[in-house]
Amino acid sequence: MDLPSHELQAFRTVAQTLSFSQAAERIHITQPALSQRIQSLEKSLGLTLFLRDPKGIKLTEAGLRLLRYCQIKDHLESELLSDLVTAPDGKLGGRLTIAGYSSVLHSVIIPALAPLLRDNPAVQFAFRICQTDELIGMLERAEADFIVLDRTIEKSNIRNLQLGEEKYVLIQSKNFPVRDRYLDHDPTDRVTELFFKTQGAETPSFQRSYVEDIEGILQGVALGLGQGVVPRHLLSDTLPVRIAKGMKTMKMPVLLHYFRQSYYSNLQKTVIETLKLNCKEYLR
Repeated sequence: MDLPSHELQAFRTVAQTLSFSQAAERIHITQPALSQRIQSLEKSLGLTLFLRDPKGIKLTEAGLRLLRYCQIKDHLESELLSDLVTAPDGKLGGRLTIAGYSSVLHSVIIPALAPLLRDNPAVQFAFRICQTDELIGMLERAEADFIVLDRTIEKSNIRNLQLGEEKYVLIQSKNFPVRDRYLDHDPTDRVTELFFKTQGAETPSFQRSYVEDIEGILQGVALGLGQGVVPRHLLSDTLPVRIAKGMKTMKMPVLLHYFRQSYYSNLQKTVIETLKLNCKEYLR
């Protein structure tokens, strides 16, 4: 049995967008044509790939397995083309997408991979900052090859590799009075609450304000807008903040997640080993 490439393209696009209308727009065909391709693929396989209900669509177990196949197939093709055309001198090639939360992606993951990417200019890479509650879905929809989280995903088909740990401290402005207000990413961010629980005392009530990302927290504290719980490795001598005294450090793991599969490209294997080797240097 052959799996037509245009049907696989339609399937993968729907799987990533979880929307027939968005998928049709993305691959520049009509929605009826897209639906026909999906129906043809499901008929050929004798399987249901999507569950459809008024709330939307989601992948079946068979659909998830087929999506993994599409991802592996893409990596195989990308690696072959790289060997034949773009990187024939033995350098690595291919595509790489890593998604993670803001405090580690720019300060840890990118610096750890920078030497590898400089030495292998044929690699096409994308780094995406996302909220932690979005990351698992990105991995499952094959929008990212790897994700970085501060907790373990307890699923048998996902590998977890600890790259190190972040040490969180409470910081205050050096130049402005300390305010009884705490800066977080957004209302779902629980870092400040978890930090106070680490202190072994009852979590106090506190005012919160939101500044979207870790850079916003650092700058907001420096400008006297509130206090913030941040990873110590992000602090520098040039930032006008100080660590609050009398508080315990809260340690949070930094974990790389990726799917268990029968084949990993040379690029994927090298990225895993490079991150394992280099990340601890940036998490001191």
